[in-house]
Amino acid sequence: MSWALVLTAPPDELEVMAADLFEMGALGVELQEPGMPLMPGTPELPPGRGRAIAHFDERDAALSAARAFGGDAPVLEIAPQDWSTAWRSHHKTMRVGPRSWVHPPWEVSVTIDPGMAFGTGSHPTTALCLERCDELLTEFPGADVLDIGTGSGVIALLAAKLGAGRVVGTENDPVALQVAREGAELNGVSNVEWLLVDPDEVRGEFGIVIANILLNTLEELAPKIARKVASRGRLVLSGLLAAQGDAAEKAYTAFGLRAAGRKEREGWILVELERP
Repeated sequence: MSWALVLTAPPDELEVMAADLFEMGALGVELQEPGMPLMPGTPELPPGRGRAIAHFDERDAALSAARAFGGDAPVLEIAPQDWSTAWRSHHKTMRVGPRSWVHPPWEVSVTIDPGMAFGTGSHPTTALCLERCDELLTEFPGADVLDIGTGSGVIALLAAKLGAGRVVGTENDPVALQVAREGAELNGVSNVEWLLVDPDEVRGEFGIVIANILLNTLEELAPKIARKVASRGRLVLSGLLAAQGDAAEKAYTAFGLRAAGRKEREGWILVELERP
């Protein structure tokens, strides 16, 4: 973690303030002056004032600097960030016509023609799983991924494109599995294993297991799914209404997993667990 001290001052005092902050141990100081364009999400400047944001690697140093400037300036905790790639967050896919998009090369896309299978990515539960899959593969690059109840295959295909190790998508519906295979061909993905089997018939354990299916099925398959989560692995459950989160979590903590987080969207919920 790092720490940011946020100060406001008349614009003609900002440079002197920055010099003082560097002497107090600041690693860097960002100056925001009236009239300059601010990054998206940045609060507006107070009328007639500028802003100095000083970054420190220790909280005590930031608090000491705050006291030197009167003691009432906020000191904020900042999560670790790779500044060499942080600028990418401001460049997103842009729609430029009824069938046309422009996207930067670091963004990963999956083309889906779902046919009779569930999973275009637009449903809140699928979107939550896709987002968490992306985040987990950033945190654990190259992890093996098991997508249970793969439907159109969109989660497994995204995992493959994001550089997962071994990727397996399972189904109990042969029609859905055929759609998933066709989706893999459409996306030029050849390294996903598509299996018409129960979870416990899949060989091995996985660092990331995702199951976007209904609560009663999640409860019924709990012992089989839980066994597929490797040591220190993560299990992502969705297909759940918000009120069903506790029941899903309880079904899996009974098999040695522990709660690791939740995320809710539009009345639906994602429940995450981990293997200690």
